[in-house]
Order: sequence, then structure tokens, then C-alpha cells
Amino acid sequence: DYLVINVSSPNTPGLRSLQGKENLSNLIQEVVKHRDIKCPKVPLLVKIAPDLTSQDKEDIASTVLDSKSRVDGLIVSNTTVSREGLESKHSVETGGLSGKPLREKSTQTIADMYLLTNGEIPIIGVGGVGSGQDAYEKICAGASLIQLYSALVFQGPPVVTKIRRELQEILEKEGISNISQAVGLSHKNKTRNENSAT
Repeated sequence: DYLVINVSSPNTPGLRSLQGKENLSNLIQEVVKHRDIKCPKVPLLVKIAPDLTSQDKEDIASTVLDSKSRVDGLIVSNTTVSREGLESKHSVETGGLSGKPLREKSTQTIADMYLLTNGEIPIIGVGGVGSGQDAYEKICAGASLIQLYSALVFQGPPVVTKIRRELQEILEKEGISNISQAVGLSHKNKTRNENSAT
């Protein structure tokens, strides 16, 4: 079990403004007070949007790392309001968009938050995961866990077994014996490559 502060739903007017530094800090502190009374051992996570500016991401990272408003994890990310690249006649509809169109934006937000939190805050990666490769990319970006939504709707529960099998094949091919070794791997490889180039 865990508790989630969802400050990122695009379907609730004004909710995303709670992702601002002061609002988020105050909200987390209040929730922590009540959580500590009612269910002190239950982890608290914050779910964020993929449509954040660089400053928004920095503010969220500093807030969740602050001892007064520290959380046990982030869920990255909720649905997107962006319709970039969509050609469907339904692309003008409002509300959050999930699935494949969200995948890259979500993965980039995971990578950004992993770097901004120095890998200190566990991340649950969500958004456009429909294959082992999708899951692997999110893990390499910094996700410790993966969550599914749209893939479960469109592919059904067997998608979980498929993703696990494909992910295992990727790990074996890459010579990775434990999934935890892949968390944030793209950042570690980038640093290694930069160091070897100098």
C-alpha cells in the first residue's frame, strides 16, 4: 500500500497549480502530519505531470528532497495535455492523453527528475508502457518501478507477462543480472562516455 498526492490531473481545473513549490510543500507537510497519525508506515508519493517547465521540475525536486516536505517517491507521469504530433480528428478533445503519445514525454520527465533528485527519490515510471523495451527505457531513465494503464486496457492482463518476458530478454542481452543495475543506467553510461572522451 502507498498514498499518492495527485497534483497532476489535467481534468481537474486548477489542480496542476499545486505542483508549484510553495503550494506543494505546504500540501505535503499537511498530508504527512495526517499520515503520521493515521498510518505512519505507509509510503507517500507525489504524482506529477509530464507537461512541466524546467523550473517546475527543479521546484518539485527541491521540495521533495527538503526534509520538511520529503516524500517516499514520485510517480512520473500523469497524462499529458499536449496534442503534438496527433493527426486524429479527436486530437482537439480536451483532457489527459495517455498511451503511446505520452511515452517519450514521460520518459524524458523521468530522466529529468532522476537527475534533479540525484537518484535519491524512487520513481514509478508510467506513460506509454506497452512492451519490455518501453519499460527498459523508463528504468534506464531512472524508474525503479513501472506502472501500466492503457496497455492493460488495450492488451489485457497478459501484457504483464509479455513485458516481463521481453524485459528479461533485454537484460540478458545487455548482461544485466539484476533489474536494479539498470535503474538510471542511461545517465551512468552518458557520464562514462563523457569521462572517456576527456
